Amino acid sequence: MKKVAILYIALGRYVSFWKGFYESCEKYLGPCEKEYFIWTDNESFDYCDAKNVHITPAQKKGWPFDTLLRFEMFLQREKELKEFDYIYFFNANMEFVNPVDLAEITPCEWHDGLVAGSHPGRRGDVLAGNPDLFGYERRPESTAFVPYGKGKHYVCGAFNGGTSEAFLKMCHKLKKNVQIDLDNNIVARVDDESHLNAYLIDKNYLLCGRAYGFPERKIKYVNKVEMPMIKVISRHKGHPKYGGLRWLRGQSERKIPNNWAVRNVMIPACKFVSIFVPGNKNKQKVKKYFGSI
Repeated sequence: MKKVAILYIALGRYVSFWKGFYESCEKYLGPCEKEYFIWTDNESFDYCDAKNVHITPAQKKGWPFDTLLRFEMFLQREKELKEFDYIYFFNANMEFVNPVDLAEITPCEWHDGLVAGSHPGRRGDVLAGNPDLFGYERRPESTAFVPYGKGKHYVCGAFNGGTSEAFLKMCHKLKKNVQIDLDNNIVARVDDESHLNAYLIDKNYLLCGRAYGFPERKIKYVNKVEMPMIKVISRHKGHPKYGGLRWLRGQSERKIPNNWAVRNVMIPACKFVSIFVPGNKNKQKVKKYFGSI
């Protein structure tokens, strides 16, 4: 049975996604021996003492460095990772929803040992077949630079992997490229995702479709016949049930309230209506009605 290393970053409040990811991966990904390597600044959380979970203490450095420096993080466990057949990285908000056979995400002999997921938000660009529409880094000063006219796909940074040899080789190269950019005061357009796309631009990698990173917010549009084809979802970080993106990143101490969709409409509406309400006290009451929640 193949040995698989699952890499996962759970800095700050992102650790709230871990339980769902771990349980779903244990249930749906197989057949293989799975070991989880998690980088976190949290001391205690669900399954932190599980036999197949290995914790690496990591310091939260803020956005975008928590994601940009991930290749450097992975190499901290290089010695152990070399012992695995395959290595896969999943974003914190990923969650398995249907069975995934390891063979589905295993690069074949004609691939360069790597696998990546198609960006679910770039589907129109892929269908159009026009690489100039892709969100590559276009500044020649960056090591993530991709010239116009090159490229076949735009992959997401949320899911990638491959054989241990090919993956670790990629990590070494991208760690070096990211540091060169930082030394020149450059942060690539989409952080680590830009560097990943630049590295894969000339590689013959296995491309996994939208089914391996399907947006949670679009699940409601999937019918019962198609639903079994969705393998992994990308949980909606901006949704109130997860606190909202700013709360997850530690940029705000307030979670998005459950009525956030209504508030986005009603707050400006109340401010507008207050203009026509007589009396300053009444104006303020109307103006702040939703904003005070």
